[in-house]
Amino acid sequence: MPSARILIVEDERQTVDTLRDLFEQNGYETEVALSKQVALTILQERKMDIAIISTTVQEISGVEILYEIRKIIPNIPVIVVGNQKSKRIESSFMKAGTNIFVVKPLEPTFVLQTIENLLKARCTPSVTKKTRPYSKSKK
Repeated sequence: MPSARILIVEDERQTVDTLRDLFEQNGYETEVALSKQVALTILQERKMDIAIISTTVQEISGVEILYEIRKIIPNIPVIVVGNQKSKRIESSFMKAGTNIFVVKPLEPTFVLQTIENLLKARCTPSVTKKTRPYSKSKK
């Protein structure tokens, strides 16, 4: 399923390099935004399939960035990357519309599988679940 476009919104150089290398080696295209404004500009100018956001980018909360991203592309899948496990932080991101919250260090296999799963879920049409199957009764 590669060839999707992934936006990385992160200001930590090592994380940016690791993610970019991982994605590009697996056939994905990447765009990197080191600030909120650059991220929003990229989203307005290019079609992106997934966004990966750090919990903080240049001292701006990732939640704020997430809200702005959702204004531009409401249904884009979002993965948030945090430096530490915190139920409070994770909960605030989940309430803001994050699909997945992961904590560093990032496990490459898990990240790639998560990307594939989000892309598949986005491409799969949602089907309305019927409460009981339709059947013609013979009377």
